[in-house]
Amino acid sequence: MSYIERKNGVVVVKPGVDIIASQCASLKEELLQILKDGEKKIIIDLQDIQMIDSSGIGLLISTQNSLKDSGGEGIELINISDDIHKLFIAMRLDQHFKM
Repeated sequence: MSYIERKNGVVVVKPGVDIIASQCASLKEELLQILKDGEKKIIIDLQDIQMIDSSGIGLLISTQNSLKDSGGEGIELINISDDIHKLFIAMRLDQHFKM
């Protein structure tokens, strides 16, 4: 279960576990609820995240697309480890997300 804080029109989500296939279901539910609530900007704090796999990346991309389709600002990723940052650059996801 993620730590979620709503403040001044921004939702900060700090996942409690790595964003991998076996752990994505609860994060997906939380993000879907945030979208249903009509929030326009999500910040995902990856400070304690050591691993993200293709399922996790897919979840972030689909959430980003849904948020932008509804007129939102999108997702910002903060406190990214060097390894995950390099992965996002290699996949050109740094052009898709504010980092």
